[in-house]
Amino acid sequence: MTTSPRKKLCLALVLPVLVAVFAAGTSSPAQATPAHYNPPKGATFNNPYGGSVAAHRIVTQLVKTIDSVRTGHKIRIASWNFRSNAIANALIRAHRRGVSVRVIMDYGNWNPDIPNAIARRTHVALAQGDKHRKASMTSWLRRCRGSCRGKHGIAHVKFYAFDKVQKTRDVVMYGSANATELAATIQWNDLYTLTKSPDKYAEFIKIFNQMKRDKPVAQGFRHYQHGRIGIDFYPYTGDGTDKDPVLSVLNAVRCSGATAGTGINGHTKIRIAQTATYGQRGLNLAERLAQMKRRGCNIRLVYAMFGRQVLKTLRNAHVPMTHLAYDADCNGIYDKYVHMKSMTISGHYGSNTHARYTWNGSANWTPVSLASDEVVGTLQMGRVTREYSNWIDYLFTHVPAAWKPSHCTETGIVTDRQSVTARARALNVDPYALIRQDL
Repeated sequence: MTTSPRKKLCLALVLPVLVAVFAAGTSSPAQATPAHYNPPKGATFNNPYGGSVAAHRIVTQLVKTIDSVRTGHKIRIASWNFRSNAIANALIRAHRRGVSVRVIMDYGNWNPDIPNAIARRTHVALAQGDKHRKASMTSWLRRCRGSCRGKHGIAHVKFYAFDKVQKTRDVVMYGSANATELAATIQWNDLYTLTKSPDKYAEFIKIFNQMKRDKPVAQGFRHYQHGRIGIDFYPYTGDGTDKDPVLSVLNAVRCSGATAGTGINGHTKIRIAQTATYGQRGLNLAERLAQMKRRGCNIRLVYAMFGRQVLKTLRNAHVPMTHLAYDADCNGIYDKYVHMKSMTISGHYGSNTHARYTWNGSANWTPVSLASDEVVGTLQMGRVTREYSNWIDYLFTHVPAAWKPSHCTETGIVTDRQSVTARARALNVDPYALIRQDL
């Protein structure tokens, strides 16, 4: 099999980073007894510039949860990429104490052209001892060649499901965080935890069991509603998919008339943290946001990789934006960036003049996301909306102090932070290579 130039470039860029990052944390995964952790429900955010504890907040929660699953119970994980020694070791420990551990990832992140020692090691370890287990309790790591449930796209979803963690049953965690070390050290991510939710847990497991077959399903899009919580699964195919799901949400927003303490001075407040928006789909969404800004919506947007026309449209409408992407080592490639895919609305939505909504999950605002395995949650809860909105506001206003305009002076190429693309041209590299590798 030959390697494409793009794959060679990404491999050359990413492997040195991975080697350095994953050199630590390869200790024996042995553990005799489970830990004692009951995961709390709600949102968790990490901050790669907040020190090791803040950076690994999501990874730590996942490891503590995995370590607290007892013999005879089940762990089901679907993650676009799998490259965390800490998570791998915890899963191997769980398997060895009699937990059924099953992991699905995208073939593009472990194949003959893209080595992945952590996935390979986990795959081998989970296969050991399976012949002595009943079929429902076997463990494995599998890969989908493209979207697991669709004809195109990728296996981009990120969720972690546990039938019981210590005394807490039916736990599901989903969001933007892959099971990788880079999700902690170079990305801002979120993970939302649902607990004691047998109906929601069952829905995630149903999707997981379809994904493991790696075959297209007739109805890719699935919507489940439980009171104030809705869960959508892609690929966005089949009945009910004639309109863009994000555009439908934006079209329901009214920029004035916010009441009961929502919005800002009567204007609907919208906060967005989105890694990627491009293509015709991205342009359609940008045009609607621009229209909403002109009509008085209070918008703040944090992003990593937007198309040129998307940016032009938003800038022409004076939509406030923070480009949360940074070239830390001055090699012309963005290597610290926001990886969230979240939006909050506070104000006039549909017929509700005091609505508070949060959308979160794994889906970028790109054409490929509609063809891919994704999860999008709709959380109609004031506390959650305030929490996500406040976090996005923090990201918008608190660009890390380390991001100094003069930090790349020694390269002799450019001296300001806004010219990463100029450095990339001078060094003949793609400034978005790392972001593209792990959207």
